[in-house]
Amino acid sequence: MAAQLVQIYYEDDQLKQLYGFAVPYKNELTVFFENEVIKKLVPETKTDKIGVCSWRLREKQRYYIGRPRPITEEVINGSYEVLSFTRNTKYHKMLAFAAQSHAHFQPCFNKLLSAIGVNCPGEIKNPIYQNHFCARSDIYKFYVERYLSRCMDTIINDPIINVMAMKDANYGKLKGDKHDLTDKIGIKHYPMVPFLLERLFSVFCQNERINVTYND
Repeated sequence: MAAQLVQIYYEDDQLKQLYGFAVPYKNELTVFFENEVIKKLVPETKTDKIGVCSWRLREKQRYYIGRPRPITEEVINGSYEVLSFTRNTKYHKMLAFAAQSHAHFQPCFNKLLSAIGVNCPGEIKNPIYQNHFCARSDIYKFYVERYLSRCMDTIINDPIINVMAMKDANYGKLKGDKHDLTDKIGIKHYPMVPFLLERLFSVFCQNERINVTYND
């Protein structure tokens, strides 16, 4: 089986935003956000390539720097190791921007990567945001096994990292999002957790010398 694009949604009215060829997956929110779904689905896939993206993928294309191709079945069935659906300017500094936006980001990220025995680069050459990418399945499975699953387990089981990762990410103030998440994840604020894990795949690609192709 060639390539598969899975799109995560939370409410039924979000289904109309999905690509017609995408596989919809209704998610119950946890502190890990879409990473919970990635951890579950990617190791099970029988496809050659897979992407696990949010229901907002189509909308987010307006932030792509340049002229992205429309995302189609032909595109995701193309030849690549990783195909990124996000692109920033060449001046963008992913880790520096995260440290600026989230007060507790850098010490927590460094500690988390150290806990799983992974090097943290000084900066990211090819930043990929929001888990908006497709990847060759063997590459994606290795990432989930070696990086993502181990980081998620560490966040749960290491008491010091857990406290750091559960701190307020300041997302509500940055984006003007006033949602109270207590009923869904047990805390009012957006924790650092998804913002730490959002940068993890870019670190993986750089450390493991994975070729990132942009969708343009």
